[in-house]
Amino acid sequence: MNNFGKFGTAVALASFVVAAQAAPIAYEVNKQPANDNWSGAANGYVWKNGTDELCWRDNFWTPATANALCDGAPAKIVAAPAAPVAAPVQQQVVQTRQPVSGAFTLGADGAYALGSAVISPKGKQILDAAYAKLANYDLDSLVISGFTDSQGNDKINGPLSKNRAKSVNDYLASKGVPPSKISYDGYGATNFVVNPATCNGMKVNGRAVSRTVCEAPNRRVEVKFNGFAKQTAK
Repeated sequence: MNNFGKFGTAVALASFVVAAQAAPIAYEVNKQPANDNWSGAANGYVWKNGTDELCWRDNFWTPATANALCDGAPAKIVAAPAAPVAAPVQQQVVQTRQPVSGAFTLGADGAYALGSAVISPKGKQILDAAYAKLANYDLDSLVISGFTDSQGNDKINGPLSKNRAKSVNDYLASKGVPPSKISYDGYGATNFVVNPATCNGMKVNGRAVSRTVCEAPNRRVEVKFNGFAKQTAK
């Protein structure tokens, strides 16, 4: 081979080596569409330069259309996990129950006929008004006590006072007072409001007053109760 032929062969070989070093290399960096980076038509691989640093781009390339694994593509933003939301703290409202106690008296005169334990219409009106107030309370106890005047004997006064107390018990229970909260008893001619001794020869406005009229306050039914005021819903 002449020198010219040898020189031509050397030039051709050198050109091949330079071309091989400058040629782009195909890398499988993303199986998804390559967007505006160059890719192989057959397999969709993007092409990178000979130093494996930069992807080849076409004239329409922008960062928004870059292949996700190529240079210039915007970094993926990974959302931080949401902070757990603390459950609201339920505040307990401590309500103080307001204790109540009281008493009322059902006078026998007008509420009962003389010697009777049947409540009159007037007596029922008095008890209706009392119950309207009792309905505002959560009752713990309601104690009913019957009393008579000093006239008559214990065989009559004892049962009469107890039966009058029972009549009040039954009436209030029929209105809605829990029977388990009620107790009653009769005490006859005891615990006087007016001392019977003062009724002997008593006069009012210069006129003598009978013992029956004088001792009217002693004929009665007393009701005492304890409980708590009902709490209104909020």
